[in-house]
Amino acid sequence: MKRSVYLLLAFLAASHTLESVNAAELVHGIIRYGTPKYKEGFHHFEYVNPAAPKGGVFRQSVIGQFDSTNPYIDRGLAAAGSNYRFDSLLQRSWDEPLTKYGLIAEKIEQDPDNNWVAFHINPKARFHDGSPVTAEDVKFSFDSLRREGSAFYRHFFRDIDYAEVTSSRRVLFKFVHNKNLELALIMGQMPVFSRQFAKKSSFGEPGIANLMGSGPYKVAKVIPGRSIHYERNADYWGKDLPVNRGRYNFDKLVFEYYKDATVAMEGLFNKEYDVRIITDPSIWNSKLTPNELSKYGLKQSLFINGNPQSLNITFNNRSRFLSSPDVRESLGYAMDFEFVNQKFYRGMYVRAHSFFAGTALASWGLPDNEELRWLNPWKSKLPTELFSETFVVPGSRIGVGDRIKRGKALRLLKQAGWHIKSNQQVNRKGENLELNAMVTTLDHEKLMLAFKQGLKYLGVELHVQRVDPLQYIERVREFDFDIILSTQYHTLSPGTEQESLWGSETANQKGSKNYAGVQSEVVDDLVNRIPEAKTRAEQLSMIRALDRVLLWGYYSLPLRYLPKWVIIHRDNLRYPDHPAPYALDFSAWWAE
Repeated sequence: MKRSVYLLLAFLAASHTLESVNAAELVHGIIRYGTPKYKEGFHHFEYVNPAAPKGGVFRQSVIGQFDSTNPYIDRGLAAAGSNYRFDSLLQRSWDEPLTKYGLIAEKIEQDPDNNWVAFHINPKARFHDGSPVTAEDVKFSFDSLRREGSAFYRHFFRDIDYAEVTSSRRVLFKFVHNKNLELALIMGQMPVFSRQFAKKSSFGEPGIANLMGSGPYKVAKVIPGRSIHYERNADYWGKDLPVNRGRYNFDKLVFEYYKDATVAMEGLFNKEYDVRIITDPSIWNSKLTPNELSKYGLKQSLFINGNPQSLNITFNNRSRFLSSPDVRESLGYAMDFEFVNQKFYRGMYVRAHSFFAGTALASWGLPDNEELRWLNPWKSKLPTELFSETFVVPGSRIGVGDRIKRGKALRLLKQAGWHIKSNQQVNRKGENLELNAMVTTLDHEKLMLAFKQGLKYLGVELHVQRVDPLQYIERVREFDFDIILSTQYHTLSPGTEQESLWGSETANQKGSKNYAGVQSEVVDDLVNRIPEAKTRAEQLSMIRALDRVLLWGYYSLPLRYLPKWVIIHRDNLRYPDHPAPYALDFSAWWAE
């Protein structure tokens, strides 16, 4: 009898699996909500020029240094352009919030019940040595990233149970649960490495040539400390795919490294590289007038930034002097953004009032009914002001004088147990309120020195330390700082990555992107819900609710964003008539 029951249960389980497999359609692209913009059989993305000529060299500048070409681990500092060596399973389109189309995977199967996703490998896919990309390589890549990859990937893949090779060209990812509705998209962006090549090296070690990919470029030359050169793979297997037509047009890519922005600007005049994104308009206005541009064979181009990323002053909440929200809020009143923006940047930047400033994701006014759906259950753990007042970034209210701002800041510090003694904030133990800010560029140092001056009037001493990029990255990975300037990058369809940016689980995980060390039950609830949002409207309400909780927690001070990219480049460079709205995609440029 028992044997019959077991057989019946096994049959039912197998039948259910078979039904799921049969119900899964083979599709060319997947989207978070709605229907993909580009239909099956599309020829190219609308933001490229499919007739763009191939050839030439495209040289870019980078501030800093590098010691690796592996951008997927938390060791070393990967060279710019390293990602060009690798293809992912799917390719994202940059004129949709979140849609991905076939690259290494020519077709995708999604379980209707969201228990798994399967990718069918394009039989034409080849690594740089000519060997075929197989499902075994995909599984190896997943296992390696989850075992030895950066903290970001280890956390990103936590809802994936396992990868299973079902044939040489099909790999299936089984999910831990079916609540996270973007897992198929997450797996689609995974880079793929050669399993056979990796046997000769260690995935987790930084190095120049320890991984082999199938991407459009491969490393041609490395000049340690100075530059890295890539050459286009003439036999690139994916050059005629719809997602690649009109892209990767230069025969060679070169990234020239410079110590600082001043030296890099001189390199532009000396024709050492071809394009520069302007973030300091004082240089633009004083050195790059129209006449100067023409003289050096340069021109200016402006691009709408449809997904701006805010720069924030980030407070390390792990620091005992920064664990109080009152202290963190008070520090915000010391940053005179309008003065800094006009004096240093000629008004180029827009003040950020949200962690998603300049997008539809940003919160504003009071929470609406949809947002309250997520916030009301946590009302006792949130500031009452969140429900009754419009949030204003500390120090950003127009028309409020310095004396009023300082008065507010001093009251907050007093509430937190600090008082003035000999022009210095002192706590009950007699300790001075001294903080350390770490930067790695002249631009950021300039900002922090202005912040330091404002804090001095509050009796707070800020020590600004400028370090080299490698030291900076290692210290940030170890959370060895009080204050840094950071950007929490997001797409127009945020999801699972929000947990790695703000979730309690990552607060003390070395190498995580939770720079502020946020640990909040409310935040955890929201970031866990976001990937489960069933509609775009529901997703937006969750993101805006999260934004409010983060703002009222004063974990970071939103500072600025760029509504447009200002680019100077050689006058022989061209770009499509309708560039991608959500990314600055140099892969679509070409030379004439």
